Amino acid sequence: LPIYCSPPLKSKYIEEQPGRLQKQFSSIRQTTGRYIGWCKDAFFFVKCGIMDSIQFGKDAYVYLKNPPPEFLPRVGIITISGLAGAVLARKDSRFKKIAYPLGLTTLGISVCYPAQAVVIAKITGKKVFSASHQTYEAVRSLWAKEAGASKLQQESKFVTQEDKKNKEISNIQLDSAIESWSSDRTESSPIESWSTKDPLPSSGTVKTKKFKPDPKLMDHGQSSPEDVDMYSTRS
Repeated sequence: LPIYCSPPLKSKYIEEQPGRLQKQFSSIRQTTGRYIGWCKDAFFFVKCGIMDSIQFGKDAYVYLKNPPPEFLPRVGIITISGLAGAVLARKDSRFKKIAYPLGLTTLGISVCYPAQAVVIAKITGKKVFSASHQTYEAVRSLWAKEAGASKLQQESKFVTQEDKKNKEISNIQLDSAIESWSSDRTESSPIESWSTKDPLPSSGTVKTKKFKPDPKLMDHGQSSPEDVDMYSTRS
């Protein structure tokens, strides 16, 4: 319709920029989203822990309600071993007060449950071996880095010393060469040596010698040199 104006020929789409209020809300949402995620993870962790503990309590109640005949003697041996360790370490240091009961308790558990003790010992042994191997590799890598750095420093020092020696030797050789060249120049210059030689003849005084063949080497055909008058010779 004629009431509408014609659109511009070169039009460009520009996105709407967010305002200050929208930017503040987005920043608040991003910061609170992190804390909400952490709270969710903590809630699920606590929930799973509570559910596991409840299930463990139920299983323990069912197991203790009708225990096997060997359970009570084993529990008695384990408790007696732990109490014996506490009694033995009652007058010693804190380390012994902690180590003796734990050691005797683990010994009683391993005696009462040998199969489980073997499995646990294998697992712990593998873990300890892997941890010791990792620490060894870390220490070895650090030691190798330090040794490499020291070798590089020594090599750089050796290279600098060799460079200094080579420079000194080159300077000495250059000085000796300059001295020898100067002495040779003072003793005999090239002009004097050229003057001592035979002078070259000038272009006007050069005389060309005529070639005279040797009569003995000339070809006289079938005649002899004495019979020149009788025969014609070929030169």
